Amino acid sequence: MNLRALATSSKPLSEVFVDRARNGAGFSRLARSIPASEEDDDHELASDRESGPLHNTKPSSTCAPDVAAVAVLLGRAFEASREALARMLDPDAVIIIQVPHPDLAKPVRRFLRLLLASDMTLIDGGDLDDRKHVTRTGESLVVFTEPTKPKSSANEDEEAVAIAMRLRCPIIGIATTLGRLPKALIRLAEHRVVVPPIDATVVADVVEAVTATRPTNIDASMAARVTIKDLAIAVRDDVGAERSLERLQRLAEPQVTYDVPPLSELSGLGAAKIYCMEVADSMRAYLAGKIPWSEAPQGLLVSGPPGTGKTSLMRSLARELPGVHFIATSYAQWQSHKTGHLGDVTSAIRATFSEAIQHRPSIIYIDECDVLPTRGQSGKDDSWWTAIVTTLLESIQGFERVEGVFVCASCNDPTRLDPALTRAGRLDHHIRVELPDVAGLIGIFRTHLRSDCAGADLRVAALAARGHTGADVEKWVRMARQAARKAGRDVTVEDVVGAVRGGEADLPDDLRLCIAYHEAGHAIAHLTLGTAMPKSLSIGGDGGRAESMAGRLQLPTRNYLEKLLMTMLAGRAAEQLKFGEATTGAGGTSAESDLVRATNLALRIESAYGYGHTGLVTLAEGQLNDGYLLMTEPLRSATNDTLKRAYAKSLAILEQNSQALDALAEALFTFGYLDQSEIAAVIAAHPLVPAAPAATCAATFPSPD
Repeated sequence: MNLRALATSSKPLSEVFVDRARNGAGFSRLARSIPASEEDDDHELASDRESGPLHNTKPSSTCAPDVAAVAVLLGRAFEASREALARMLDPDAVIIIQVPHPDLAKPVRRFLRLLLASDMTLIDGGDLDDRKHVTRTGESLVVFTEPTKPKSSANEDEEAVAIAMRLRCPIIGIATTLGRLPKALIRLAEHRVVVPPIDATVVADVVEAVTATRPTNIDASMAARVTIKDLAIAVRDDVGAERSLERLQRLAEPQVTYDVPPLSELSGLGAAKIYCMEVADSMRAYLAGKIPWSEAPQGLLVSGPPGTGKTSLMRSLARELPGVHFIATSYAQWQSHKTGHLGDVTSAIRATFSEAIQHRPSIIYIDECDVLPTRGQSGKDDSWWTAIVTTLLESIQGFERVEGVFVCASCNDPTRLDPALTRAGRLDHHIRVELPDVAGLIGIFRTHLRSDCAGADLRVAALAARGHTGADVEKWVRMARQAARKAGRDVTVEDVVGAVRGGEADLPDDLRLCIAYHEAGHAIAHLTLGTAMPKSLSIGGDGGRAESMAGRLQLPTRNYLEKLLMTMLAGRAAEQLKFGEATTGAGGTSAESDLVRATNLALRIESAYGYGHTGLVTLAEGQLNDGYLLMTEPLRSATNDTLKRAYAKSLAILEQNSQALDALAEALFTFGYLDQSEIAAVIAAHPLVPAAPAATCAATFPSPD
């Protein structure tokens, strides 16, 4: 029966194609690739008709499940375009067959071979090249599929189409919605045959074609997750329809892991956790038909130091949405696809997004995405990375916009990423995850301890762990459990603290008291001057820390800048006020030390902001470095004078509020950690004396003479 006769059949084409598949035998071999040549193709089809170790002789009433799936899908696709089927072998025919997933491209090509006459020659369009002097021999058909090898020239595809046209034979292109068929082929195509995704009806048709029994009550969501490989593995005529369906359900069951907490129980992730909860709510609303996809979040980039819980956040998001298809991937996984050549890597990227489109709504998570550098900055390897980054950009949001796919990624260094990757419509929402604070660490310890140490105060452990990550906490809890097992008892807080400190002793009391006054001094200055709102004060194994939230936005006048200087120097001032001398706690060469930060700001006041010794003369960044400026008199003296004025004012403010300073420092010394509400309670019991209106110090301008 020729294709025109098939196209005019009164029966549904899916049934016609299944009958043709039964007569043409099956080709189910999961690991087999498309033959390199037409002769190999014919050989494989012939071998399929023979009995062998992979294929037992079957009655003609059955066929392999993957063949049946392609027959059903292609039949449904051509049902809406019987004219395309009838014209497929016309010499001037150009037809595009769009498949929902790359895994279907090869089976579709091979099924076309079953439909054609035995003397029909299939020519691979990707191999057409003038150097091979390809000529038409008898009846021929040129088939273009997505390239699996990198092209040496951007014009190679167009040249291949031109050669195919000279052969004067029909041309078929097979690709996904994200495929890279030659542009000329797409523009010339008169018919675009869209192969539908696998659904419950397709699954029922395939099971019936293989087992001769039609199953009932197929779950639609399960069927949407089924792949052609699943069908080839699960469906067998000897186990029957219902057993095949049970096997298929187990294969297609979503892999939801519950070894991670739900989003609501995560700690230390701040805005990233809140945004992911919004994503989950939006996905549920979209699934319920309450909002269109255009109103849902489109993309998310989470960055931060290693071990801060970025991957755990995405795993919890997957747990939150069991009905949403979740794909976790990375460049390393794409690189490991097949031989790892450029064409294989880009093919793997497209396959990821095609899978997401087939099973939407879905979430794609790309881990460690900063391994992909900005295009044009990779030297001799730039062509490799440009092709990969461009493929990723096109897949996330190319010419065809696809709804129902949320793309999220994580990295350590977002500055490495190509700017096009984070533009609107792609990974357009960026959240930075910092090291967890004490409150976050308490929550992380509680999560990993589960029912152990129930009701215990974990502040001591969190303070000892300050400056570390959630991954470190997981390690320490594991070590604490190991120590408790060796001792034959349950885990205690002391086990956890011991694991964190690694045998190091706690800070001596005199040092802890000095640290308490230092951090309390910063908090009192902020509250008195209105420059920030203290968020927490803590004393840990590595010293003290005062965390604050920015206050209301203020005009950046000299008066305001000097207030900032006063808060930076208030820790040292508190030490001198209480103990009669200051320690080195405010100093050091670190860029984060109090004195370095204060010096930098004072130098800017005197030399860059038009307030100081240099008057309005200002140099651009990089013209002179700070070290050179500070060695220049009288600029060094002017900078030091600015610092001394601010320091004297800090001493005065703290002396006026000595009762509040003592109370706050004693509370911090006792408990080791004070949160915002606890700081507020201490201040409420010891009200602050407002700072006197600061007289703006007159700047010394050089005489215009």
